Order: sequence, then C-alpha cells, then structure tokens
Amino acid sequence: MKRARDYRREAWNALGEGQYWPFVGAMFILTLISFVVGIASILLLFIPLLYLIGFVSWSQNTIALAAMRRHMKFELFSSGWGHGWHMFWVLGVQWTYLQLWFLLLIVPGVIKTFSYAMTPYIAVDHPDWTATQCITESRRIMYGNKWRYFCLNMSFIGWYLLLIPAAFLPGGTFAQLFLQPYVQTACAAFYEDIKNTWPAEAPCRGSLRGEIWYNTQKQSEMRLQ
Repeated sequence: MKRARDYRREAWNALGEGQYWPFVGAMFILTLISFVVGIASILLLFIPLLYLIGFVSWSQNTIALAAMRRHMKFELFSSGWGHGWHMFWVLGVQWTYLQLWFLLLIVPGVIKTFSYAMTPYIAVDHPDWTATQCITESRRIMYGNKWRYFCLNMSFIGWYLLLIPAAFLPGGTFAQLFLQPYVQTACAAFYEDIKNTWPAEAPCRGSLRGEIWYNTQKQSEMRLQ
C-alpha cells in the first residue's frame, strides 16, 4: 500500500518531466483572473465571482490530473471555461452536506470532509454526472482511505510553515504558487491510485451500514457500464 511519500515522489517525478513551470504559469494566470474578476464582481452582485469559483476549481483539478497523466499543457488554465457553473454547483452541494454534518459534531464533519475530498476530481473525469453522483463516488473510493489521505495532507505541513516567513518578503504572497503544483499533483496521484479500486475494508453484509455500502457499489458500477 502506498504511503504519503510515495504520492509525493510520483508528483515530483511527474512535474519534473517539463510540467512544473507550465503548472506554475497556469496558477499565476488563474490567480490574476481571480483578482481581476473578484474586483469586478463587487460591482456586479458577485455573479462573476460564483462562476469564477467553479472555473478556477475545474481548471486547477484538470491541470493536476493532466500533470499526473503526463498531458500537462499551459493552455489548460482555460479548461474550466464552460464548466464553471457545473463545478460551482458540485462544490456548493458538497459544502452544504458538510455544513449539515458539522451541525452534528466536529468529528463527523471532519471525517466527511475527507470522505468527499475526491469529488472535484470525479466531476472533472465525469462532467455529465450530477453533484450527488460525484459525492457518492467519492465516498465509495475513500472508504478505508481517509486516514492515508489525511497523512498525505499532513506531510506538507513543513512546506506550509515555510510560507509564513515568506509572506513577509516582497512578493511573498505569491510563494504558494510554487508549492501548489506539488501539493495538487500529489493529491491527484492519490486519486489516480484509488479511483478504480475497492476499499480495503468493506463492511459486512447483513448490517444496515453494509447494505447501504453495497448498494452504493452497485449504483456506481451501473453508472460506469
């Protein structure tokens, strides 16, 4: 079973094949677009900002997946055009579900945060799926993998700590642009590893949880046929 360092190594190897700087350039363009549209949206009732959220998310996840699949191109920064509203809706439904879980207790909300973490990648791979379908599929493939994904995210904490002093340097606010390709490609590597696998530990048949889980598998398989 792969560990966090394995996904980081895969990400670094993928980015090392001439894909790192195009990724950084695309992140810079997306940041610039976010700033310009963010200012403009103040005057336009935030409508462009809503589309921008979906546009940037779609583009970033597409670029990360393309980097892992060795198809990274700078032009992919505009891949979210035409998908902004769909991705915004997916993220909005995901956010709503998470808020409902957090209303119960903090711990269930945190668990579901990791359970739904693959939703944006699934939305990019299956643009015809509804938000609920993407979230359900994320729950399926993250079953038994949430702790590994948590460890992968925590393995970057040292890099994020380095960004704190960098923020006080001239232009330091852009330092994260050089880290995000590494982080997002590692997360895409995690998604690539688990997307076609069954969870390591499936619940037993006969229990309510088990029946719900197996029904979810059946629905997912029917959509993939």
